[in-house]
Amino acid sequence: MSFTKNPVGLLLSRLGMVMFLFTITRLIFYIFNQHLFLDIDNLYLIGLFLAGLRFDLTAVIYFNLLYIFLFLIPHKIHHHRLFLKYTNILFYITNGIALFLNSVDFIYYRFTNRRTTMMVFNEFAGEKNYGALLYHFAIDYYYVPLICGALIFFLFWTTKNQQIEKSRLNGWKYFLFNTIIMTILLTLTTIGVRGGLPPKQDFPLNPSDAGQYVKDPNDIGIVLNTAFTMLLSSDKPAYPKQNYYVSDSELDSIYTPVHQADTTRIKRKLNVVVIMVESLGRETIGFYNRELQKGKYIGYTPFLDSLCSHALVFKNSYANSHISIEGSPAVIASIPSLQESYTVSLYSGNKIMSLASCLKNIGYQTLYFHGAPNGSLGLNSFAKVAGFEKYVGKNEYNNDDDFDGVWGIWDHKFLPFMANTLDKQKEPFFSFVFTTSSHHPFRIPDSLINKFHEGTEKIHKSISYTDYALKVFFEEASKKSWYNNTVFVITGDHTCTAHFNEFRTNVGHYAVPIIFYQPGINLHGINYQTAQQIDIMPTILDYIGYPKTYFAFGQDLFERNKNKFAISYIGNVFQFIQNDWVLQFNLKKTTALYNLKYDRKMKINLVGKVAGVQLSMEKQVKAFIQQYNNRMVDDRMLVE
Repeated sequence: MSFTKNPVGLLLSRLGMVMFLFTITRLIFYIFNQHLFLDIDNLYLIGLFLAGLRFDLTAVIYFNLLYIFLFLIPHKIHHHRLFLKYTNILFYITNGIALFLNSVDFIYYRFTNRRTTMMVFNEFAGEKNYGALLYHFAIDYYYVPLICGALIFFLFWTTKNQQIEKSRLNGWKYFLFNTIIMTILLTLTTIGVRGGLPPKQDFPLNPSDAGQYVKDPNDIGIVLNTAFTMLLSSDKPAYPKQNYYVSDSELDSIYTPVHQADTTRIKRKLNVVVIMVESLGRETIGFYNRELQKGKYIGYTPFLDSLCSHALVFKNSYANSHISIEGSPAVIASIPSLQESYTVSLYSGNKIMSLASCLKNIGYQTLYFHGAPNGSLGLNSFAKVAGFEKYVGKNEYNNDDDFDGVWGIWDHKFLPFMANTLDKQKEPFFSFVFTTSSHHPFRIPDSLINKFHEGTEKIHKSISYTDYALKVFFEEASKKSWYNNTVFVITGDHTCTAHFNEFRTNVGHYAVPIIFYQPGINLHGINYQTAQQIDIMPTILDYIGYPKTYFAFGQDLFERNKNKFAISYIGNVFQFIQNDWVLQFNLKKTTALYNLKYDRKMKINLVGKVAGVQLSMEKQVKAFIQQYNNRMVDDRMLVE
């Protein structure tokens, strides 16, 4: 009897074939996303692929647990025709799903820069246009389902004719032999699920374990596979509480999110309008990148370029989010999404303070605008938690003729609608709007299709369209009586696909604009201090003279000091940007330190070589993590 014609041999050969196809999907993933992984030589890449086998094995075992168990039963049921028929069906379905999941990130990875997890279902839980979204994704990236289908067909074609021959052993000999084999293989299966042997490996193997194999946390995407990250994210972990500082007074002296009341602040009874533009990265704005292409770079936002000349522009500004559902908490409530997205975490029900709740307490009308169908991305739920009085979406717009067919009302229609809606509100008011159009499939209204030039990335033409929509909005708003008494803030929810290598780094992944504009007021120029989305809330509150104590993880950008920072989370490390430096910290130690002034592409790791800078930044990032994690877990994000 040949090896593959007994139950154990057939089982191992089939699992081996799935392992091979997992490696093939990793190779295809790397080919499609090679531009996102910088400075990877062949030897290092081989090491990443070999490390990935560990995570592949765990995923393959998880997906095939029932199949493995059925084949290890010490009974001659394996020879029954119906047994083989139904176990074959089980094998192809479960492994087809696994290969499909790995195929998704051939393309979707470039939108998130991390392997997809179960969080994707929470992110789109409120969507009513799943069919349209999937249709456009499948049309634009038709080769992904074709490749996935080919992989599944290859698995079927190479294994469909495998058969099990009758064993020469009978009775108790067959049972004893197969019981021994079952015990051995179940032990190996347990080790495979764990990802290794104790005490070196805790149960179970986690995505964070991939960090030990990479030089750059961004490269973790190569080591992992999506089938694994989907399985291991089904039960979300809590933020681990930290005790770097035992004394609360010492902790608060280094960093505190509690902003004390200051009745001496200048009172400004201004309207506030915050505009968060879908996928607006700094790279797309010419004003931010005058040095690119030897000064010849134009960008895709002529209106924003002109507005920046009359606004206060934070040149070194960053997002605290990397997907759409993370932007609103960061901008509105000064809550970054670090280990996981705040709005779909276990702590999304925490009591919080926000621009909406604080401004409502001093007489502001508060409105949240989003042109998508109500319920999209769960934003209406977050708006309610944040304290907004009104949510205005596609339902309230009430004209499906202006629906783009995928995401929502066209930006150039919805933004003027917001201006006219605000004209009916009692002043002062606070309005937040999240645009929709500059999102895959990057559609442009037919009447404007020839108005914008193509860019180097698919999204660039869509960004130019949204820039035009902002122009239409400001033209409409400038006609209103409240316009000159309003401060406008413009930022992006996250970045888009980068073209230049400077924006493909771990820092570049978070480079979004932060722009403050107030008509007729001396609020203009370029500010080079570090800024981040979570700074918008405290900056606005302090600027209008909010008189009460409040809670915000960010800082007032108008208060000049050298300790401004930006924090993000990438590849299972915290990234802490301050002045010209960026430090990467994994809860236990610093793994990297770069000088952005002289090393913009982050190629020279200075960890351990600049002791003063490293110790100072470690001290601050530890304080932030302790305040963030512990207050999140203990639900202490409210100041009474």
